[in-house]
Amino acid sequence: MIIFAIFVWGLIPSSLLAEPAPLEIKKVKPKSSDRYINAVHKEIVTKTDDLNKIRYAILEGMLTTKGIAWLYDGEGEGYILARFTYRGDTNVMRIEYNQSLVQLKYHDALGDYECKNLIDDICYKNGRGYYNYIKNLRKSIARQLMRL
Repeated sequence: MIIFAIFVWGLIPSSLLAEPAPLEIKKVKPKSSDRYINAVHKEIVTKTDDLNKIRYAILEGMLTTKGIAWLYDGEGEGYILARFTYRGDTNVMRIEYNQSLVQLKYHDALGDYECKNLIDDICYKNGRGYYNYIKNLRKSIARQLMRL
């Protein structure tokens, strides 16, 4: 039974294992400015260890973000998928959370939001619009988490 569990665990893609972690920006090329990458992918420390409250704060942040609200696109153990569509271009972020951190990671995109250099679900090279829209989502979630 243990051997089977280890075998199955090895088949699970790392992108399905939601676990936020402190951001360590790699020195790669091509790469957008570290400031942009931090504005989007830097982890957010939570003030509570209640996963239900953290989940609710993430959903509220998706609805109250500056501009167009992000849509709920599903969820799994420790993450919520948020989708944003603007002028035919779509971006899907995986918002990972645990009892101490929340972190936004690149999940999928179409059009102008497609990541040009993706490493460990962190987008290192993308257009300005990607970083602006996701920065607004991250700020909105952080604001909701501060209210807990």
